[in-house]
Amino acid sequence: MNIGNKKVGAASLGAFLALSLVASACSKSEDQPAVPGSASTSPSSSQATSAQPLSKYSPPIEVSTVRSVDATFKYAQGDSIDSNIWTKIFENEYGIKVKNVWSVDASQYHQKLNVSVASGDIPDFLEVNKEEMKRLADADMLEDLTKVWEQAASPYLKNVLNQDAGVGFKAATIGGKLLGIPKTYANGGISTAPMLYVRTDWLQKLNLPEPKTMDDLFKTATAFAKQDPDGNGKADTIGLALNKDFMDGGHGSLNGFFNGYHAYVDIFVKDSAGKLVYSSVQKEMKEPLKKLQELYKDGVLDKEFGVKPTTKIQEDVAAGRVGLAFGTVADGGFIQKENHTKDPKAQWKVYPLFSIDAKPANPQLWDTANTFYVVKKGSKHPEAVIQLANIYTNRFYETSYAPNPNPFISDSKTGIFPGKYAPVVIDPLNTNLDAFRKVQEALKKGDGSKLDFPANIHYDRMSKFKAGDDTMWFSNMVMGADGTYSVIDKYDQAKIGQYNLFIGSATPAMSEKLPTLKKKVYETYTKIIMGDAPIDDFDKFADEFKKLGGETIEKEVNDWYNKNK
Repeated sequence: MNIGNKKVGAASLGAFLALSLVASACSKSEDQPAVPGSASTSPSSSQATSAQPLSKYSPPIEVSTVRSVDATFKYAQGDSIDSNIWTKIFENEYGIKVKNVWSVDASQYHQKLNVSVASGDIPDFLEVNKEEMKRLADADMLEDLTKVWEQAASPYLKNVLNQDAGVGFKAATIGGKLLGIPKTYANGGISTAPMLYVRTDWLQKLNLPEPKTMDDLFKTATAFAKQDPDGNGKADTIGLALNKDFMDGGHGSLNGFFNGYHAYVDIFVKDSAGKLVYSSVQKEMKEPLKKLQELYKDGVLDKEFGVKPTTKIQEDVAAGRVGLAFGTVADGGFIQKENHTKDPKAQWKVYPLFSIDAKPANPQLWDTANTFYVVKKGSKHPEAVIQLANIYTNRFYETSYAPNPNPFISDSKTGIFPGKYAPVVIDPLNTNLDAFRKVQEALKKGDGSKLDFPANIHYDRMSKFKAGDDTMWFSNMVMGADGTYSVIDKYDQAKIGQYNLFIGSATPAMSEKLPTLKKKVYETYTKIIMGDAPIDDFDKFADEFKKLGGETIEKEVNDWYNKNK
């Protein structure tokens, strides 16, 4: 289970990549006729036939779903969520008519879905979160996709959803049955790891070396706060950016700082006895909190951090008030970019996490999937949702889609991005990491003519930057040899990264108690950092946490873990 708010990085990198999604021409094999496949494991769907991966149904079939939309869904004249380029591709080329039973704004989706679930009226397939999937499973309303997946998924789709070594599928398996298909994102897995952003022109101005250790980080942060790196004669710079929601993983969070002390926030990890425990109240957290308290007292941290959201930190960076911040892989492409755009002298570099001791820092990672595509039990074509996933991944990634109009190109004039219309969206976790490696190799050779999507886009941007086009600075910040993906590459090569070890749906005690307990974690941490509470209050709070429900939560979590190892 992903306990905190873990969507900041996904949205931001999506915005970065959607600036110009272009695919090169490709050849397309002729559709093959459908052949009968094995029936679903449910007797009620014994007459259903499975099309071979990427083949065409004959006769055509119809499947129903429900959709979540928002203000970013824009349509060309005559198009809608019910009729668009994707519905035509599915129906004309694959014999699948997708019918939307209803569509609502994203803010109302789960409320509307709850009504449908309560009435027992759900479509053939739908997107749900972990709790909704568990509720549907408990009501015996979901199809077992274990055999259907093996039969209907294309080799490429299977590869895509195995990039996390099965973590997503484990989350979708309840009672030994695969009840959902994980919805993964292109910047997931190792690409969610935190890193340190440092303003290097300030290092040069203050004659400071590049930081290599945690001690260097402290010295640099102190200098940035007290030695007037912007040269305006005012004490208005921030040593280390920190936002009020410092466990959310956004820019200015403390995840990376804590990881340097081998501490983790808002996830479940193993203790020395092999038991799962809630990371935020473990003894490893005390030392970094003590250090943050010292930094705050010394004026290195922003005195107003307790009321600053991530958006305010972004404004501080853009205004040239920040020189150090922990963030994620996408941040440099739009947060530091704003700073450089306003002040071309501003230069930034990213670094892997430092460790407080000889043991390497292990970066905290987000869940690879928080939502899943599930199929109503008894659906005539339980394999259809997998076929839709086959089509999406094949068109977007396995081949480079060429027809005009291309659903993966965002219209710069209208803002229309037809890629959003697809009812099933599954992206390879390592798409952008793989692209980084391809781009770096192509740049060394000076030839990007054979690159596929999205590496060809990044190569074009990097080539322009190297030729002097400073508007491509943001691309170099992310895809350059020393860019953010170079840090992700180092993490991946080292085979490090700490996932949440509890990936099930919320337990009863967790649903009831954890939101309140998390607020207390924030309150306690903030008081300690600001010096309003002594560091020893952490120990008192850790004990209080258990008494207020933490002990029950951990028992339920370990019951789940022991059944799902």
